[in-house]
Amino acid sequence: MFVCLLCPRYIIDRYDSLPDFMIFMHGRRYQWHNDDPIYDGASVISKLQLQAVVKTGYAPLRCTWIPGCPVELHPLKPVDEGPIVRQQTELAFATVFKTLFPGAEVPAEVGATCSSQFAATREQVMLRPKADYERIRKWLVETNLPDDISGRIMEYMWHMIMQKKPVYCPPAGECYCFTFGLCNLECTAARCEKQYVLPTYAAVPDGWPEKGGGENGWPKPGWNQ
Repeated sequence: MFVCLLCPRYIIDRYDSLPDFMIFMHGRRYQWHNDDPIYDGASVISKLQLQAVVKTGYAPLRCTWIPGCPVELHPLKPVDEGPIVRQQTELAFATVFKTLFPGAEVPAEVGATCSSQFAATREQVMLRPKADYERIRKWLVETNLPDDISGRIMEYMWHMIMQKKPVYCPPAGECYCFTFGLCNLECTAARCEKQYVLPTYAAVPDGWPEKGGGENGWPKPGWNQ
């Protein structure tokens, strides 16, 4: 829950003095969801093209579609498929959406690349009034939902909070080129070769990347060479 609160709290506390650009990322350098061959968040930030953030106002720091795209949730017609956390998120999503976006129509489908890591401009953030972010923070503090469910709901809310469509899944090749300057890759709509492998487990091995490569579903560093 604490991690989920950081983004709205930062925006609320600095709403009248926000910087030109903001990057919201998880604290640890190596995370399974970092869109990098060795899951290195520092590498992700170093490649980020600020002109891309300026042009779109909001740029997710992940281009690979799995998990999250093309459609992760069906808020109006939940289905009994996938992990239980996904099902519980889907069941709760419509009610939470109505709380966070009063008067807005609940989308039939929601999709976005995981995992609540993004860059945004001050102008994009301020398209919403401060009261909207205060409402989000209030819900996070008061909700009775388990942390993993409330966190996952926010994971698939941020692109809409930043005024993007409910399904926001740019083709992977376009995303890598535009957002990170990695062009001329061999790609399908969902992924590009030699950029990212979804590991079997979420917990990064101790001592990574010097240790743990080639074990328990984690690739050996250099696998993409």
